[in-house]
Amino acid sequence: MSAVHDLPRPKMWRRKSPPTYEGGVCISEDGGRTWHKSSDGMTSTAATHILLDPRSPPNARVLYVAGFGRGVYKSSDGGKNWSLKNDGIPGVEPLAWRLSRDSAGTLYLVVARRSDDGGLGNDGDGALYRSTDGAEHWTRLKLPEDVNGPNGLAIDPRDPKHLYLAAWGRSVPHRAQGGGVYVSTDAGNTWRKAFAKDQHIYDVTVDPDNPRVIYAAGFESSAWHSTDAGRTWQRIAGFNFKWAHRVILDLVDRQKIYITTFGGGLWHGPANGDADTPNEIATPILEHGK
Repeated sequence: MSAVHDLPRPKMWRRKSPPTYEGGVCISEDGGRTWHKSSDGMTSTAATHILLDPRSPPNARVLYVAGFGRGVYKSSDGGKNWSLKNDGIPGVEPLAWRLSRDSAGTLYLVVARRSDDGGLGNDGDGALYRSTDGAEHWTRLKLPEDVNGPNGLAIDPRDPKHLYLAAWGRSVPHRAQGGGVYVSTDAGNTWRKAFAKDQHIYDVTVDPDNPRVIYAAGFESSAWHSTDAGRTWQRIAGFNFKWAHRVILDLVDRQKIYITTFGGGLWHGPANGDADTPNEIATPILEHGK
């Protein structure tokens, strides 16, 4: 498949070293009309994700930031001050990518891989970490077999042990492998492959009202839908742009979803797909796996 080797996944670290990245956190207190920098204690960084602890009090919000090439920063005063929380995360420039939090307060960190050369089991692998004490300490979890490109993690809001991992396949001769969606029912201690037809899954989304409903955003001209907690999957008819970014539920009309993309605008339509729309695909889908 021609698209396997030239997908536009962000590769910031290929051209610049992480210590050269500029960025941080800004805060708005007037609904987004104006913004001011609020990064005291945070070294300039490409902040790829920010996560709020909803249990923290309004006057002392606890926030976490994934700093690409820096690690995890934490604030306990609504973002005014930050401190680095990398205990248990090895390396001087961890490519912190995405953060997740379960209903019990456990945190998960996805660390992006450094290389797309197809290698496995080396310093270029991505990683998954877990913290049960508010990012004070991190423990590395074993990734599914053959996976070194974790991309996103979604958690069942009713069962904190039920995890969905989005994975980016490794380029091997004439195909990709180790990508798709993986499921754990024991908080990431073990995994099973749930979906591999699209080897480049950017992210997964769980419907908070019905956690058996799962969405996966793929880079191979498709977004995917499961209504049985990832056991079976259907392509969402009507969406055929090849670089899906993330599926977001429409909070006004729960029968519809939004799909953000890289370069293809914002899509909106029925969550189960539009049967009246031509089901054409802009690029081929890999014909191996489930």
